[in-house]
Amino acid sequence: MLFKTSFFAVAFAAVAALTAEAHVSLREPCPRYGSYAGCPAPPAGQSVDYDIRSPIGVYGSIGQPLCKRTVPVTSKVPTYNAGQTINVKFDIGAAHGGGHCQFALSYDGGKKWVNIKEVIRECLRGNINAATYTIPVKIPNNAPSGRVVFQWLWNNAIGNRELYSNCVDMQIKGSNGGSLTGKEPVIINYGPNSQRVGEFPGANDKDGRELFTSPSRKSYTFRVPASRTA
Repeated sequence: MLFKTSFFAVAFAAVAALTAEAHVSLREPCPRYGSYAGCPAPPAGQSVDYDIRSPIGVYGSIGQPLCKRTVPVTSKVPTYNAGQTINVKFDIGAAHGGGHCQFALSYDGGKKWVNIKEVIRECLRGNINAATYTIPVKIPNNAPSGRVVFQWLWNNAIGNRELYSNCVDMQIKGSNGGSLTGKEPVIINYGPNSQRVGEFPGANDKDGRELFTSPSRKSYTFRVPASRTA
């Protein structure tokens, strides 16, 4: 009986630990290796991410890379037009009082990023209906055509000082060649070398928003050559 009690106690603790790590992820468009209906299959050698709602790191340590999974999807990916708005939907386990969301694009596979939308403090905040909560994110009108990675970052307002991230492989139809310039993402609470922002449950709490408006914040420009077959 003692063995059975110990076994079930350990099993319950393991399930509880997994549940505690289940917080938020992208749902639409489908994140890399997502288990949601209609998501592209993981590439060869990779597996479905059943812990996709977990954070990728905290201020003291990095658990996973910024995209969570680094090998891009090789099967058919969604296509969006430059200037089109994506109604981003989420799988919400715990919203932790809201926080800061950033949405970015990369034309080099995730080595560099430019933000295309930021939602400071109000992202995932309030009385959220997970079935209907969306954030409209517009692809820039001048975005060049090409294969890109779309990234979502979220820093929660309440709880462990964490960073969440998912990425989506997609195709953009835009101008034949050109450039896209924007601010680089602000990396908060992701390893000891990142910026640290404490909890900010109250309206007057310091929430690190000055990091987004700092004159020293870096910008980046992607330069995409024109295609001869376009």
